[in-house]
Amino acid sequence: MYEPDFTLVEPWPLPEREQCYFYTCMDIADGETVENVNWDIRGRFETYIGGVDLAGKSVLDVGTASGFLAFSAEAAGAAKVTAVDALHAQEFNRIPFKGSPYTERRRKWIADTDKYLTGLKRSFWYAWHKKKSAVDVLYMPAGELWKWRERFDVVIAGAIVEHISDPVPFIHMLARLANETVIIAFTPVIDSDEQFMRTMNGWDQAQHNYSWWELSLGLYRRIFANLGFAIELVPAQALCNEYDPPLLIERPTIIARRVADPPA
Repeated sequence: MYEPDFTLVEPWPLPEREQCYFYTCMDIADGETVENVNWDIRGRFETYIGGVDLAGKSVLDVGTASGFLAFSAEAAGAAKVTAVDALHAQEFNRIPFKGSPYTERRRKWIADTDKYLTGLKRSFWYAWHKKKSAVDVLYMPAGELWKWRERFDVVIAGAIVEHISDPVPFIHMLARLANETVIIAFTPVIDSDEQFMRTMNGWDQAQHNYSWWELSLGLYRRIFANLGFAIELVPAQALCNEYDPPLLIERPTIIARRVADPPA
């Protein structure tokens, strides 16, 4: 059986800022800031993660991108923070559309997307060096993380479940890695006690081919109850700079707390 290598990444050298692609606004160090990129969560981190106290905890940030949540957890007093992100673009699934690069020219799409992914990683390492951070990093396909023997007090997945083509096993993986709490932050949740999921955006918008599913509250409750967790929903906000003017968007954050002993 293939066993992946879970060796933590050796820190990248400090990249040039113009080589970086930042996904979130960030206050870096010595007055340097990143403004007017996709999302701005500055000043909202505590509510974004549902008010969970991270002080003294080990924290895993899944899908770290530019690292805002990982660095914020570190600043909030977490004892140890580890950030995980994709290794290669070929790990990503997209909703197929006739004529789209993903559907018709997959190899080129992967190569182009790997360039974007490298820019994201560079933004993380740029901030990591500037902040003199101690966050550890692992690049690994999410589908392999169930094999990881590491465990963390708190696992954070910010605005990512809706971008996973098969979200139920992904949620299982998050729960498996968490000793105490899973935070699925700022994600759409259907307000229904019924157990179902539905397509986001009707799957009819090629520009949103990365948005797969919305899950109902009842389905989240059932998945987490099966895994020994109880959940609550709290409101979270983030400023989206993709609108003109920027739009403050509110979505729920799911806090899942373990009520049964974790698996050995």
